[in-house]
Amino acid sequence: MRVVFVSYFYDRDLTTPAALLERYFTLTGWADALVEVGAQVAVVQRFGHDAEVVRNGVVYTLARDPARRFGGLLDWPHRINQAVVAQRPDVVHVNGLAFARQARLLKRALRYVPLFLQDHADAPPKRWLHKVSLRLALRQMDGFGFAARDLARPWLDSGLLPANAPLFELMEGSSLFGLDTRSAARARTGLAGDPLCLWVGRLNSNKDPLTVLKGFARALPHLPRARLVMVYGEAELLHDVQEWLKGDADTAGHVTLLGSLPHRDLEAIYNSADFFLLGSHHEGSGYAVLEALSCGVVPIVTNIPSFRTLTGDGTMGGLWPVGDADALARTLVDWHERLQPDAPEKMRAFFDQNFSFSAIGRKALAAYAALIEGARP
Repeated sequence: MRVVFVSYFYDRDLTTPAALLERYFTLTGWADALVEVGAQVAVVQRFGHDAEVVRNGVVYTLARDPARRFGGLLDWPHRINQAVVAQRPDVVHVNGLAFARQARLLKRALRYVPLFLQDHADAPPKRWLHKVSLRLALRQMDGFGFAARDLARPWLDSGLLPANAPLFELMEGSSLFGLDTRSAARARTGLAGDPLCLWVGRLNSNKDPLTVLKGFARALPHLPRARLVMVYGEAELLHDVQEWLKGDADTAGHVTLLGSLPHRDLEAIYNSADFFLLGSHHEGSGYAVLEALSCGVVPIVTNIPSFRTLTGDGTMGGLWPVGDADALARTLVDWHERLQPDAPEKMRAFFDQNFSFSAIGRKALAAYAALIEGARP
């Protein structure tokens, strides 16, 4: 099977092929995983200039294809689509439901080749013209991947996707972090706690750090040696977090704000932790949770579609209702009481089986095969 990935999105910050491949580790991870399971893989990516790179048996064609607004109504990516057609694909994987209009133009040239669109936290458009044009385009696509099937609900309810649309549950990305022993990781990071809880994510209203802090505080009477470490980049609620901690000195003594760190430093920090806490109201998948699982950390996260998938419906991690600090406290205490020494190995095994790039490659190949069988005239 020959699989061709196409990305119509253009990141102006990336000026060299090496920089693109380094940042887009999800793209390279998918491609490498499919090669691992026997597929032939090529990638066509919008870029600032034309280039070609071969890595791990995958040909990356970087094509310059200007547009006033990438993904908009006037974005007609002729050169990108021509490059895809030239690869003679058996199936085309398009990154992003929002680019269905561009893929519709490709469909005209590849009438009997199935086009599979992977959701990347896309939101249905609100303007009627965009809604109508995207609905027409999506109805010519052959299959759709979502990190959790329930994430397709807004697209179905709005009529953008037909009720009988072929849906596949496929995580949009994974983690390259590895499992280490807690003692070795803590020796490197200097972090400690019983349990040691970790937050990695933006300090914004969606991630809801204040609810997490309140829940952690309410668990402290039962977990007097617990510590919460918070790593964050964007920090629009940092002042609110700091003010809340000033008003609760007892909890503040158990909380460490590490701020922004290089991504490479996070592996040891994840491996130092027992539990991963996050209060997200919605997520397209949950990269931080994936990283936690890859390092054997038990997630204690909100009961939203993608997190239900990432915790095996709460069998491999705790789920609590969005915004409910008391429920977070109860869930954390309950999971700590039954935490076993082999929890990191079990979490990592669960990750390997379900969410590693190898697992994604196997599931994706099966999805493509199903579409090819159904799409041929």
